Formats: sequence, structure tokens, C-alpha cells
Amino acid sequence: MMTDLLTIIPQMLRRTADSDEAREQAVFAAWLVAAGGPIRKVTTPVRLERRTLIVAVPDRTWRTQLNSMRGQALFKLNSVLGAPLVTTIEYVVNPDLIAREPEVPHEVEFSAPEEQAQPLRTQADQIPDPTIRDTFLRAAGKCLERAAK
Repeated sequence: MMTDLLTIIPQMLRRTADSDEAREQAVFAAWLVAAGGPIRKVTTPVRLERRTLIVAVPDRTWRTQLNSMRGQALFKLNSVLGAPLVTTIEYVVNPDLIAREPEVPHEVEFSAPEEQAQPLRTQADQIPDPTIRDTFLRAAGKCLERAAK
């Protein structure tokens, strides 16, 4: 799915080049991909002003850390976009704007999710990426095991 998003964003931009709103939404979507997991969880893109992306962060420590990595973030972001649409990123401290993901308990124990997922193996073998395939099978097995209890 992430690969699909990476190809869709540049196509969308080429088709809606005149729309500031479409450009902003494309930059926001690209931010989710470029930022990566840990950073994505503590940041939220707020707006695109000309070629400056404004991103909310939870505190000054995060702002300082992300400012030190700004060049890398710009490179990744513009690579995902397929064009240099963003020339700078401004990090603003505003924890209220950051979208929080619900906490998932980490202490769930499963006996044998691989056995539960065995019936899905044929469909899972169609997933080309082995990491995604294994993750899918583990998650599906856990869900099936939970439903069986």
C-alpha cells in the first residue's frame, strides 16, 4: 500500500499542478511517508505556505532535534513528491495539533498465531514483500486466535 502511495502522489501533483489545496494535501501525504514511524507519531503537518511546510511538534526538544535533521527530511519529502515543492520546514511547538493514535496494550500473549494463520498462507504468498507477508500472517493469526477464544 505504501508503494501505491509513493506512485500516486507524483501523478496527482502532475494532474492538479494549479491547485494550492491539492499541492498542500500531497505534501501532507508525502510527509507521512517521508517522516517515518517514530517522527510521524509526534508530528502533524499543519499547512503549506508557499514552499514552507509548517509542522507541529509536541515540545521544544522535538523541535530542536528535528531542526537538526531538516535537510534529510526535505530530501526525503521532495523525493516522495517527485519534485522540489518544499524548500524549508518550520517546526512549531503545538502539542494540541498532534493527532494521537490510541494506545494498544503490548502485553497480549498468543499461543500459536502461525497455526491459526495457516489457512491464509495461499493468499499471503501473493504478497511479494516477505516482511509484509510475515507481518500479515502474524497479525491475521493473532486475530483468528483471539476470535477462537
